[in-house]
Amino acid sequence: MHTKDAFSIKVETKGEVTIVHIKGSLIEEAGIALSTEVTKKIDEGCRRFIFDFGHSLTISSPTVATILDLAERIVDGKGGKLIVSSLTDLNMKVFEMVGIFLYAEACPTVQEAEVQVML
Repeated sequence: MHTKDAFSIKVETKGEVTIVHIKGSLIEEAGIALSTEVTKKIDEGCRRFIFDFGHSLTISSPTVATILDLAERIVDGKGGKLIVSSLTDLNMKVFEMVGIFLYAEACPTVQEAEVQVML
């Protein structure tokens, strides 16, 4: 039986860019924690974000909705920019279907995202 990976968030700041490294299964509680951490950074004035999903395979529906809400707040609410990186093919399709890419762009790696977020 496969157990859910423990969830963790690591927030890193590189110049004007806030990188949110997400690890483990993004179930509902994880979405709440992600929202709390990102909202803190938005309130501090951060406007350029990268969400790194390289160590996260599972994203629940409530968390996808949270990510959409965060994307709207970053881009429409604050005039910022959001890049999501390292998504699985399935998560890429889900993000596309729910409209996250109306606000965010995708890059295959964090390194590419770091370049793209500054353009």
